[in-house]
Amino acid sequence: MLRIEYKIITQYLGEIEDITDEEIHYDFLPGNVSLLSSNIAIEMEWEWIPLLDFAYCLKRIVSKLKTNDNTEELFEFTENAETLKFSKQQGSLKIFASFSSIIIETTYIDFEKAVYEFNINISKHIRKNISDNPKSILQKYLYIEE
Repeated sequence: MLRIEYKIITQYLGEIEDITDEEIHYDFLPGNVSLLSSNIAIEMEWEWIPLLDFAYCLKRIVSKLKTNDNTEELFEFTENAETLKFSKQQGSLKIFASFSSIIIETTYIDFEKAVYEFNINISKHIRKNISDNPKSILQKYLYIEE
């Protein structure tokens, strides 16, 4: 079982109506993230990870991994060039971090579910605390509830 936990450090302080893709990618909703499985964790307690962008990028990685049983995807953090590598082989998934010796082993299905829940939670937080009716540029990053 994989979980993605996060802590928001600062709410967005700029004008939400004028937000840009670049601000979402680098500055919007900074925080910490942890990937947890059983009794191990990959901790990213840097206090600057743009949480909405991170959730959006993980959702795209899930989509790319879904199409092939034996493939890898890489996520590179914008501020420090550290990476997370997601390696899928026949339904199993390993997560490697360039900044940690910990390797998380899970299933693709559990990863997909954790990313889905992470996206829902971030999107609900933004709609509740930042904007009930987000600008269209922001909407493309948010999970759309069906």
